[in-house]
Amino acid sequence: MTRPPGTHLSPDEIDSWLSGTLAREWQQHLDQCQSCLERARAERDIVDQISALPRLGPAAGFADHVMAAVAVPDPFAIRSLQATRRRLFATRRSLAVAASLTLLLLGSMAGSVAWSLAHQETIASLGNWLLSESGQFAWLSLRGLASNLIEQPWYSSIRSLLENPIRLAVGSALASAVYFGGVLVLRRLLALPTQQVAHAGI
Repeated sequence: MTRPPGTHLSPDEIDSWLSGTLAREWQQHLDQCQSCLERARAERDIVDQISALPRLGPAAGFADHVMAAVAVPDPFAIRSLQATRRRLFATRRSLAVAASLTLLLLGSMAGSVAWSLAHQETIASLGNWLLSESGQFAWLSLRGLASNLIEQPWYSSIRSLLENPIRLAVGSALASAVYFGGVLVLRRLLALPTQQVAHAGI
């Protein structure tokens, strides 16, 4: 590789010179070029100064001190119970709103229980009506499915096949033979050795 005239060493080539792996022709350029030689020497001074620096490490117990000062929030608790209590009893208005909501909730629950106890026959009749309607809906769905199946063009041929025991036996034997033949062919295909393609790695 011939170096074009007037070019200087790149940072990678200076790193190669620092590690002692610089090519011979680039070493000749470095010996002849004062600018590249000054840059290389400056880089070597920087590397020497960095190498002379003492290695610093954290003091003993540094990680424990840092983790003790870190407050990790609970991701599942949006608001703590104490903060909610402070906000609840902060003003009379917030306390009145909370009491109103509590009374409304308790009143609606008590009213629901009282209505259920007073109208047990209505609830029982409603449950019986829902049960009968669901049973009727299931029966109608089953009848619709059966009628749709009967109207298919292939239903008559299957019905005639099922009514004749000899045809049914022959059809079952043919279906079994096809199934087992397919299983044997699949096993044969899986048992074949895999052939490597020539020059596949090229």
